[in-house]
Amino acid sequence: MVSRKFVWAAAGVVAVALANVGTASAATILKSGDTVSGWKITFPAGIQLVSDGGNTVALEKFAAFTSTEGLAITFTQVDFSSSNTINILDEAVTNVSGSTFSSFQFLLTNEEAGGGSGASFNGSFFNNVGPFTNVTGNSNGSTSITLSGGPGLANFETADWGFGANGGTLGINANGATSGMKHVFTLKEIPGGGQMIPVPAAAWTGLSGLLGLGFISLGKKARKFLA
Repeated sequence: MVSRKFVWAAAGVVAVALANVGTASAATILKSGDTVSGWKITFPAGIQLVSDGGNTVALEKFAAFTSTEGLAITFTQVDFSSSNTINILDEAVTNVSGSTFSSFQFLLTNEEAGGGSGASFNGSFFNNVGPFTNVTGNSNGSTSITLSGGPGLANFETADWGFGANGGTLGINANGATSGMKHVFTLKEIPGGGQMIPVPAAAWTGLSGLLGLGFISLGKKARKFLA
């Protein structure tokens, strides 16, 4: 049975998202396997992505973590003229694991570099990383960025990064191939913490549905209204 506390926590996450959006955006809610600017983007349950359109891959992201195993987004190049830049404009991370996250890592893994040099972070990052206080590895050419320090992200809490006019952006140099084998890489986010309490499958299904409803109206205008 899904606990009432779990359901209300999930509903609260969606309510906060909706409250911060004034009017619906023209942004596109992605399905796993959709292609944006030359990149096929695949992701598991627990992640919701909104594409803001344009000539680059500009995404807004919501993720709910039930454990410290992490959640990954895989980018598969399908066009030699693919966008060379992938930006996570803003991100909301919700902890529904049963334990506080004491750290949080962004990790790029190049499964197939193809004719390119492999993906790496381009030096841009979110300006406010609360409830964490430290950022390690936020440099041009890095493939790993870790947040730590501070009280950590408690169970049933959400961290909002990148929102507002000066919220910053998580930028990736995709370095797609221009010939030969195309590029495939993964952005994985990995929370760190104590012993996790498993979430029932029924609860996870309910949460995924609620997150999907929240993203119907969540788009780039959220950055303006959270300024």
